[in-house]
Amino acid sequence: MSLPQQIRDESDFDQLPHNIPVSATIADIEEKKGFIDYYSFVVEVKTKGGGKYLIYRRYREFFNLHQILESKYSPEDPDRSSPNTCILPPLPGKIYIGNKREIAESRIPELNTYIKRLLGLPTWILLDETLRMFFYQTEQDSQHQPRALRRLRPQTRKVKTVTTQKKDIFSSPRAEAMFDFRG
Repeated sequence: MSLPQQIRDESDFDQLPHNIPVSATIADIEEKKGFIDYYSFVVEVKTKGGGKYLIYRRYREFFNLHQILESKYSPEDPDRSSPNTCILPPLPGKIYIGNKREIAESRIPELNTYIKRLLGLPTWILLDETLRMFFYQTEQDSQHQPRALRRLRPQTRKVKTVTTQKKDIFSSPRAEAMFDFRG
């Protein structure tokens, strides 16, 4: 019996290797300049063993992953499922026209939902080589230094500073006292 079949039969999360990604969140986007300018999503990946690392993926890579997983695991007849199929979460569609930064920013919540649902599929899918390679930290990923990671930082509140003004003794109204020294 193969390992994916055994895990599927027992549906035991504890059998998964420690380097399997179990959650991921898009932390930010970064603009890449070159022959063609594009935006890359900075994804924080957490593994079953407790490890954390960052990977950098373009939307095109999400799209390619989805196409491959769909060809492998989507049932030919959506009404009938077999042991080696499952319903994949929907991937946000391609957008061809618009400001690249705005498009990338608007995709973050949808891609976060996609990633969460993808990693929430049955455990035997998590062992898929294509899925594992997508979430694997390459040497290029490990050498890259993120710029800001706006979404990983705790939200900050604007603090209203209160300054006490020094009282100007000459600008305030004065009381005058009149004394009568005539006897």
